[in-house]
Amino acid sequence: MSKILMKVDGACYPNPGNMGIGIVIYRDGVLLKKISEAIGYGTNNIAEYKALIRGLEEVKEINTERIDIYCDSQLVVKQLNRKYKVKNKGIIPLFNKVNEICQTIPGKIYFIWDRRDNNFVADGLAKRAISEEEISKRGKSAKDLKVEQKDDYFLVSSSKPGKYYKVDINIPQCECMDFLRRARKLKLECKHIMAVRNFLQEAERKSETKNRPKMKILVLSRMVKPQVWEKEFNELNKKAKLNLEFIIPEAEGKGVIKKYLKEVEVTIGGTFTKEDLEQAKKLKLIQIPFAGVDKLDFDLYRDYQDIYICNIHTNRAAVAEHAFSLILALAKNIVTNDRDLRMGKWHGFSTKEPTIQLQGKSLGIVGLGSIGWEIAKIGHTLGMKVFALKRKIEEKDLEKKNVLEFLGEKKDLEKVIKESDFIVVAVPLTQETKGLIGEKELKLMKGKYLINISRGAVIDEEALFKSLKEGNLAGAAIDTWYQYPTSEQRKVFPSKYDFHKLDNIVMSPHTAGYTDRALEENIKSVFDNIVKIYFGEKPENQIDPELEY
Repeated sequence: MSKILMKVDGACYPNPGNMGIGIVIYRDGVLLKKISEAIGYGTNNIAEYKALIRGLEEVKEINTERIDIYCDSQLVVKQLNRKYKVKNKGIIPLFNKVNEICQTIPGKIYFIWDRRDNNFVADGLAKRAISEEEISKRGKSAKDLKVEQKDDYFLVSSSKPGKYYKVDINIPQCECMDFLRRARKLKLECKHIMAVRNFLQEAERKSETKNRPKMKILVLSRMVKPQVWEKEFNELNKKAKLNLEFIIPEAEGKGVIKKYLKEVEVTIGGTFTKEDLEQAKKLKLIQIPFAGVDKLDFDLYRDYQDIYICNIHTNRAAVAEHAFSLILALAKNIVTNDRDLRMGKWHGFSTKEPTIQLQGKSLGIVGLGSIGWEIAKIGHTLGMKVFALKRKIEEKDLEKKNVLEFLGEKKDLEKVIKESDFIVVAVPLTQETKGLIGEKELKLMKGKYLINISRGAVIDEEALFKSLKEGNLAGAAIDTWYQYPTSEQRKVFPSKYDFHKLDNIVMSPHTAGYTDRALEENIKSVFDNIVKIYFGEKPENQIDPELEY
């Protein structure tokens, strides 16, 4: 069995103020993990307790015989060692939570007071979290400020109309109270100084690219008509004022690609061969103007690591909204009630058929990407317990634990299914996820509800139909399917199985991401990546050909 040494510290500035936690965990004398996180607003003692809770959550699954926890708050240590009684109403729930977690840990736990000088690593991590949070807040505010350059100083607008602050960037110094009282004490810059730095960086960037050769962009996507691409891009470039040429051919086919590919730096959409890419010596970015990338030839792109391949995620809010409209349709029996009431048939009190209240129910999310995270936040807001899966949990995902009841990886799929009343599938389609939900997983969903807003092939088609027809699944809501219309055949059923004859399914024609704002937001996101390539920066939402998403 292991021995754990944990050093924790919670800090805030001012007190009360922004809270940060620092945690250092050693297992048998070897460093296991460092954690530095901003955790909201509160007091020093609240931050200390939250650091303890976060640290205990990290080690509770480790089979350990002893845990020594060093904390630099004498009050907290004496409260946990039962020498002082907890009287603060805001602290009592945190004190109880610590004890609740401790009861699940088989080994002995010792809370030990140690001076800050001996706990400097955890203290430094907590302070770093606060500093990073402060920098982030000031950075966001700085983007909206106007800067006017004078002979030897700058005037920066305040959030109050008509008020300006004088900034000397050479010292640096600002007249604002934030700089005088807080930022300088934290050894940070105020938002006005940040705004001046942004102003100077933008001026330098414009100067560097003033004589840049014209960048050519080949638009091959038929997401919208050619004239729409042209109109939207011209509007966006009015503000950016970049030296761009958009090639938007009316015709389609290989001849168009061969004609232009040698001279362009960006393509929007398009299907390419090895021969094409060999000719595309200037090509830096292949931009997919939507989220789905399962049609790409990843075997080909693995050999061209110097070309960025990107999609966009501006549809995350729209798809999350749609996912919850499907969840609500199932929970409240909207489709059946509407259909039957049109024929005079009533459901509800008279027939003893209650609908489902989502508050208190469990929501499982298979695929905690940008869409899955939006779904998780909505579920949490509605009072649901959220269980989620991600292909690989990273350090940045741990901050999501205040929304999630559980976050696991692929091996935890069975656990998430068993814990959840409603299960949303939100993974990209890859070789790894194809058929991820099959007969075995569907059997585990007895009495539960399944929602698919990813791709049809992630769920076994025959097994899904059988599970619904036999009543194993309480219900399903499906937006992504197995068969789609073509230009030759516009009217087609979404599957070779008769889903349309079942009463326990809500059918949606793959419209989750198609909203009144979708096309405009998609085009803006595409243009933003073009701008990044123009200035030699890395574009957003890069696709990894090895992972296929």
